[in-house]
Amino acid sequence: MKYKLLFLLILIPNLHSETTKVICELEGTYSITYEDVTKNYLSEGIDLFRNLAVQTQQSIFLLQKAKSNFAEEFWQKDPISITQYWEINKKDDTMIKLNYIFEPSPTWINPQAKWVENNSDKGIEILTTMMPDEIHPIFKDYKVDLYRVSNSVNWYTGKGRIDADIWLTKTDGSKNKNPKVEIQGSGKCSPQKRKF
Repeated sequence: MKYKLLFLLILIPNLHSETTKVICELEGTYSITYEDVTKNYLSEGIDLFRNLAVQTQQSIFLLQKAKSNFAEEFWQKDPISITQYWEINKKDDTMIKLNYIFEPSPTWINPQAKWVENNSDKGIEILTTMMPDEIHPIFKDYKVDLYRVSNSVNWYTGKGRIDADIWLTKTDGSKNKNPKVEIQGSGKCSPQKRKF
């Protein structure tokens, strides 16, 4: 009888895990252009994005407006698959860990960029940013105009999302070699219901 009780006590901590692991399978597009944008839209958008922790609808609108200045044929668009691995604290719905994998992998992502967690009743958003004029740690000959990667999971729809805008400028001032990258993806997560 003692052995059975001991066996049950060892299993109890494993049955009541404090975290939930969520996997999101996303499909989307990876777009890049090396064209230069009209300077007034770029400078207005960058100025509003300087404080990336406080984004407004106006700053997002100006970024979209700047991107729409490029003709459709200037964007090289390719399909991309993203898998998000979330580990979430059950007690307060906060993120413990987030990893995401791209296929194919865009080389412009900075894994050491600073991030902020935004929680709401609907879910979690992890916003990863770099400040303008920072040197990109992987490509030392580029500085950042704009770096914003948003990963999110929605509790109620069971969907995940990623939106990224990465605009870089050559440190030597070269023209038409400045990448502007956009990544957009969405898809379903598991578990699908509000159980995590």
